[in-house]
Amino acid sequence: MDDSNWERYGLAAGIVFVVLVVIAALIGGSPPKPSDSAAKVFSFFRDNQDALKVGSYLNGVGAVAFLWFLGSLWARMRRAEGTGSRVSVIALIGGLGGLGLAFVANAVTAYLALYVGRLGPSSQGLYLLSVVFLAFTSFFLAVFTSATSVTILRYGFVERWMGWAGEVIAALWLVAGIGVSDDNTTIFTVGFIAFLLWAIWLLVLSVLLLTRDAPAAASSRR
Repeated sequence: MDDSNWERYGLAAGIVFVVLVVIAALIGGSPPKPSDSAAKVFSFFRDNQDALKVGSYLNGVGAVAFLWFLGSLWARMRRAEGTGSRVSVIALIGGLGGLGLAFVANAVTAYLALYVGRLGPSSQGLYLLSVVFLAFTSFFLAVFTSATSVTILRYGFVERWMGWAGEVIAALWLVAGIGVSDDNTTIFTVGFIAFLLWAIWLLVLSVLLLTRDAPAAASSRR
């Protein structure tokens, strides 16, 4: 099979990723705020146990789809940059780092969903740990989104407004990262808004890339 077809399958995986993680994020209902009591956190995981188990699995499958997407996106960005593929490598590292930390956070949430009955009110400590992991994920996703946007603005392999939109979302991710040092509810909400906007941005990016031919290498355009 032609390599360009595999690249397109990878780009289509971005759409699959967005659908899966958005369903996973919403299926269990509104999550507790970091400031909520131990009893409220326990009740959330007890009352939504089955939905959260499904969400954890969907996040796992979504991670597989994101890896395929990330590989194809990196190939497209590297081709646009040509020999000096510094920014595309930064985007790749940001994507992998974000995926790794999100995977750890999801593992903690999956553990809570599976064993909430045994954990009881101590569920709160583990839940807050997953929240901190997600806050650290924000920094890597800011790097991924910003580096991808820089490449869009420099080489225009999709509409340049996507680059500007991406930089705004990257800034929101950095604000959400304040959650590593502050359990303010507003920051928690900003993180969720950043996630939803990022998911929409990634969905649009996947569709735009699928509708365009791969750019020629930058060095060949000089």
